[in-house]
Amino acid sequence: MRYADVTGYILDLDPLDYAEVYFYNSAANFNLNKIADAEKSGLKAERLDVRPRFPQLHLLLADISRKKQLCHCDLTGQNYLELAPHAKDADHVRERLAELQKLRGPVPSGEN
Repeated sequence: MRYADVTGYILDLDPLDYAEVYFYNSAANFNLNKIADAEKSGLKAERLDVRPRFPQLHLLLADISRKKQLCHCDLTGQNYLELAPHAKDADHVRERLAELQKLRGPVPSGEN
C-alpha cells in the first residue's frame, strides 16, 4: 500500500516509546467516557514519559480529575436525596445535579 492511497489518519508510533501509546489510549477512553480507564492509562503515560513530550497529557489528566470530581459530586447529591427526599433544599440539590449531569455528559451504562 502506498501512502498516497491512504484516506484516513496514520499514527506512526515509536516502538520503543510506550508513553505515546498510553497517552492515546487515555485520550480515547476519556472521549468514550471511560474515566477510570482513561486515568489508568494517563498515569501510566505520565510515568513512562521520561522525556516530557506530551504537555497535553497534563491537560488530559486535569480533565480526567475534573470529571471524577463531577461524578463524585453527583453521587453525593444522589445519596443526600435518597436519605432526605423531602428536605427544604431538595429542589436546589436536584437542580445542581441536573447542571452537573449537563457538564458531565452522558454516561454509558455501567460506567462512572
